[in-house]
Amino acid sequence: MTLRPTTALLLALLAGNGMAASFDCSKASSFAEKSICADGYLSTVDNVLATSYKKALTAAADPQALRQSQREWLAQRDQCTTQQCLDKALGARIQVLDHYAADEQAKAYDAEQRVQAQQREAQRQAQDALAAQRVDQARAAAEQQPRPHALAPAAPLQPRYQAPAPAAQPAAAQTLWQWFFGGPGWKYTLLIGACITAFTLRRHHAQVATLYTDYTDAAITNLLPAAGVIIGALCRWLELPAVLVYSAGVTGFALAILYAVYASIRSNRGALNTVMVIVTKLTLISVFYVLIGLLIASLFVNTRRQGESQARADARNRREKRATRAQIAGLTLAYTALTAWLCRRPMFTSLADCLEFDTTPLLT
Repeated sequence: MTLRPTTALLLALLAGNGMAASFDCSKASSFAEKSICADGYLSTVDNVLATSYKKALTAAADPQALRQSQREWLAQRDQCTTQQCLDKALGARIQVLDHYAADEQAKAYDAEQRVQAQQREAQRQAQDALAAQRVDQARAAAEQQPRPHALAPAAPLQPRYQAPAPAAQPAAAQTLWQWFFGGPGWKYTLLIGACITAFTLRRHHAQVATLYTDYTDAAITNLLPAAGVIIGALCRWLELPAVLVYSAGVTGFALAILYAVYASIRSNRGALNTVMVIVTKLTLISVFYVLIGLLIASLFVNTRRQGESQARADARNRREKRATRAQIAGLTLAYTALTAWLCRRPMFTSLADCLEFDTTPLLT
């Protein structure tokens, strides 16, 4: 059974042990099975394969032939003697199963569409006949009733709602806010995040932890905040209420945090790896967006130095803005290259595979 992402996230947090392979690891005998059980990344890929196989089996017109094909592929997979061979075999099989399921679903969809089109045509004809009958009845009833001579009095206007005055912020919250943003709090947080990030990158390089599974995983995590900001800017341009503008930005960052937590639990084994990967992702994303935000904000600021003419100030501001735009482009490209380098698999996968959390054993 495939769980919804929110439910799956809660279950994974309670379990605290990461994902397991799609088969009983206590019965693993071949090199391929032992490698999948020992490696968290391969376990995740094996679970994706199990999901693709289930979808293909559900959509298959001849399930028995697909089961036989899966048994033959398992025999080929067990011939691998290296993790690189095993990773390629799993990835290739996932693509084959996904294409097979898509083709079978397309055939079933076409047949269903033809049946639904016939049903809609029959319903439309029945509705047209019923609508014509109701029009005739309403016309006959209107001819029998006298017309009103006066309108009913309008309802009295209600007084406008007055929102209550906002409650004062607690003194403790104000003190913590001032310590973090006006004091050294953000420096300590950045230093701790940098140390954890360096340690996690080392574990990622040693293939002990996994920051990003593939390009789709990285794109979802890093583009959700940008999507929230863009939607917020669009709401402001449309002159919508300010609460919608701020809600769009906050929602984008909140969804990015939730998905980062979800993907980290899915791709890593053990609480230590999961927590460090989550902190590393949030640190990298926060630093990148803060730097980009400061650079973009500087584009809207014009300065004029003492004794400088307005023409010279305008020319200097234009040069500084061109340099700032170049810095934004360079920082974005560098962060994109770093994120792509951190992906275990240099490929894009479907959005459904990234959002799905499936722990059902593989059916063979």
